[in-house]
Amino acid sequence: MAELKKSLGVTRGTAMMLNIVLGAGLLTLPGLAVQEVGSSATLIWIACAVAAAPLLWVFAILGRRYPDAGGIASIMGHAFGKSGRICATLLFLGAVSVGLPAVALTGGHYVAATFGGPAAVYAGALIVAALGVNFLSAEMAGRVNTFIASLVLVFILGLAIVGYLAVQPAFDLSAASTPSADTDLRHLGMVFMMVFFAFTGWEVSANLGGEFRNPKRDVPRAMALSFFLAVGLYLVLALVVAKAGALGAGPAPFAQIFGQSFGPAGRITIAALAVLLIFANLSAAIWAVSRMVYSAARDGLLPAPIAQIRNDVPLNAVMVTVVVLLSVVGLVGAGILDMSHLLAAAGQNFLLLYTGAAASLLRLERRTVYRLLSLGCLALVCLLFIGRGGQGLLYPVLLIALGLAISFLQKGDAALRNQSPAE
Repeated sequence: MAELKKSLGVTRGTAMMLNIVLGAGLLTLPGLAVQEVGSSATLIWIACAVAAAPLLWVFAILGRRYPDAGGIASIMGHAFGKSGRICATLLFLGAVSVGLPAVALTGGHYVAATFGGPAAVYAGALIVAALGVNFLSAEMAGRVNTFIASLVLVFILGLAIVGYLAVQPAFDLSAASTPSADTDLRHLGMVFMMVFFAFTGWEVSANLGGEFRNPKRDVPRAMALSFFLAVGLYLVLALVVAKAGALGAGPAPFAQIFGQSFGPAGRITIAALAVLLIFANLSAAIWAVSRMVYSAARDGLLPAPIAQIRNDVPLNAVMVTVVVLLSVVGLVGAGILDMSHLLAAAGQNFLLLYTGAAASLLRLERRTVYRLLSLGCLALVCLLFIGRGGQGLLYPVLLIALGLAISFLQKGDAALRNQSPAE
């Protein structure tokens, strides 16, 4: 069977990871955090960055040692066998199948708020536009994603500089959320969890490992560079929103800030930036997710024709990915699903995948420093689960149960095939 072309180095790998990680939350979460905890929001962003660093380290270690289009599923297969691989595949596909449509819908809402019309239609158009990039060859798509990432960085830096100069400092920053004096740790934990999901995405990037020319050297470098760039952007934008105080509190802080300072032109500019950011996010994410779909078909979990490659691109896997995303957007547009449930389900699945990555490192490595790292990450993820409570666990538990059932059936079929016919 044809293999994926190895076309990524540090620069293009970093660009691809940034496009995956930097999503709609970049323009939304800073305002929501200020709305909830006021002046404490910036500290929560810093705490999330500190908490995310060891988890990223885990993925960097595993990604360089087990580079494969299967990403975290391939890694868990090395650690826990076929059952681990199948369960991780279903958890990952279950997460992105609901998470990416929510990202597209966020962009759709930005456009709808500015120009009117149904958000679901705009969201579908964004997905189809991102599909166009994935029809390009691996080499050309890498160049396009590098260009888009550079453009996004320039626009976001401009947004941060202009925003910081445009807003007037709030005299009472805590008025943005007016928290009571007895604000408990549970509420802070909820806000932490909300902001923390801006730091997810590198588990999706793990699917790119098989396309790096030198994964042992370049995967950790690309992950580290993309992490530092993303954290820098998050903190700068969080400071801009914190400076704006009550004006920046809410789900669209920069639309409010720029709308007040520059009128309708400011709102249109923010809407255009949101569309560019989400288009970049979707084009890179579809690239990464289609590689997981390709890997699942290559390993027999999905129909074999999905694993066919044309011009170094798994086009059938790309099309399957896009059809699923458009179907979920259609269900939201019809009122059958809603964005909050999509995001909650995706977030819970990604947390479980982080748990699987840390457990894999603990099982695969014998070095003391790596074992301590994995134990620390497992403790961290457990604390995050405690902060979330048991809400939303039904969806991932059903996916895990399905994965275990598929593994059991496949083992039974293999045993029957290996039995010798009776003489």
